Amino acid sequence: MLQTKHKENIQRNCFNPDCNEVGIYPAPKSRENLREYLYFCIDCIREFNKSWNYFAGLSEQELEMEIRKSTTWDRPSWKFGTKFFNDEFEKAFKSFEEQKKSNEQNKADKKLEDALKLLDLKIDSSLNEVKAKYKSLAKKWHPDVQRKEETNFNKNKFIDITNAYKTILKSFTEKRKK
Repeated sequence: MLQTKHKENIQRNCFNPDCNEVGIYPAPKSRENLREYLYFCIDCIREFNKSWNYFAGLSEQELEMEIRKSTTWDRPSWKFGTKFFNDEFEKAFKSFEEQKKSNEQNKADKKLEDALKLLDLKIDSSLNEVKAKYKSLAKKWHPDVQRKEETNFNKNKFIDITNAYKTILKSFTEKRKK
């Protein structure tokens, strides 16, 4: 496709009637037709660019309007504080917050489920049951109680049990807050 365009450009003559060169450099036809082009050779396009002024013929008010439009890239904008804008903006962020809370809740539920499974407890276990189970597992898997060759594995097991216990305790404190 690129080669086709290149061939098409080579076959064009420069728009300047006094020039016999190939016109490959586009220039807008007018201020109103910015998407329609005239094609020039390199020397003629340089002359065209020197003489062409986008703002030529505009009144002071029209020029001011063009400057204002260019600050927003010629796209519509609204002032901050307008009711419509703020409501839509707030709705969008509430949606993100709800989704974030939902994801965090799912992660917390999964983490609690894994912790209960590791300690071999049920979801409806009481705080005393959780403490008793942790105490028995901690005594069994504590690195000081283990043989030297098993210390690293058992140390990690003990850390996992302790983290699971903390997660379960945290769930009990969160239940009280609600």
